Amino acid sequence: MPEPTTEESMSTHMQSNPVQQLSLYAAAAATCADRYAKAFYPMIKDADEKMVCCVHGAEDMDHYITAAEVLRGLGVDLGGLVERPISERGLQGADVLETTVSWAERAAFSALFEGALLAQLRELARSDCAPIARMAGAAIVREERHVAHGLGLLRTACGAADSKAQAQDAVRRIWPVALAVLGAGEPRQAFAGATRDALGALGLSVSE
Repeated sequence: MPEPTTEESMSTHMQSNPVQQLSLYAAAAATCADRYAKAFYPMIKDADEKMVCCVHGAEDMDHYITAAEVLRGLGVDLGGLVERPISERGLQGADVLETTVSWAERAAFSALFEGALLAQLRELARSDCAPIARMAGAAIVREERHVAHGLGLLRTACGAADSKAQAQDAVRRIWPVALAVLGAGEPRQAFAGATRDALGALGLSVSE
């Protein structure tokens, strides 16, 4: 049996350590808030969608702040994380999130990247560490709304050939960084399977 690579070992350790897992979630939540404010909001003309971006971005930043407070109580200081470029926040492959090339990518971001965060929260909510479990459990309902909205936007995009092609490009672009948030193991496999089914229903696909 081949020895696991260093990256695979780190991913497994990250998943098995709730404190490190929450640290990764916090970095991802702050990144979501950045993308809503700096990338998605400016490209929208519709007032209702602008409001959605404001609300979802604020909720993600609230999740980051709450997670950072929990981590501080456990001896981990995330000070300065929000000031760092996305590529320097410890999120594997996150440089792809520095730019947004289409409106379809906003949909894919919420459906896939935030979908991975939702899977992460559900795992953390089962933690034996009570502060982590409480924080994660409280954030799940909000994150479910974010993911559902993203899937709805993808569904709309798939209604026309041109926008469906953009949606396919977007999900392929976001998919690797979404998977990377979950490391290796059962939560990643469950998320990948469920997401492939949801995308398949829209006529979209991602790599194995």
